[in-house]
Amino acid sequence: MSAQLSSNLGLRLGRASKYVASSPLDQTFKRAAGMTVKEAERRAAVAQENHAIARQLTRPWKAGDVYAPHDLSGAEARKWRVKHRPTTDAFDALSVNPLSLYKNFSVMSEYVTEMGRIRHSNSTGLRAVNQRKIAKAIRRAIALGLMPSIHKHPEIIKEEMQGRMLNTGRVR
Repeated sequence: MSAQLSSNLGLRLGRASKYVASSPLDQTFKRAAGMTVKEAERRAAVAQENHAIARQLTRPWKAGDVYAPHDLSGAEARKWRVKHRPTTDAFDALSVNPLSLYKNFSVMSEYVTEMGRIRHSNSTGLRAVNQRKIAKAIRRAIALGLMPSIHKHPEIIKEEMQGRMLNTGRVR
């Protein structure tokens, strides 16, 4: 199946015809002009399929762009996907100071990765001021021992280490 870019529709598949009906009125007019009902339904289905494919493509294709079949794959589309960050700052919405929540492990753990790194503001959606405050609160909780320096509980890590040592034959 060949693919072709058109300036008005985006991506048009090779099996799609030149005359894709865009509205019910156009479909009725073309049906009256000698097109059978089956042909009109087929063209409408192709137009709907083309529209669905064009919606999935996140790269801004232009007429005349040269591309390989890999460019239409899901892996390539993920590279061009726009990452949406949260639009509202949770702490501003609740009018809460993040520094006062350093004792609350459940809140702090939302802003820490599994490896213990503080999440970037792109993924948290916090303003710069609140991002700095939540980072300070996390560091404070870790320093006081209220929160582990990595997300996994130390007992779980200990069990995993013992299991690894048993598998390798080294037991202490």
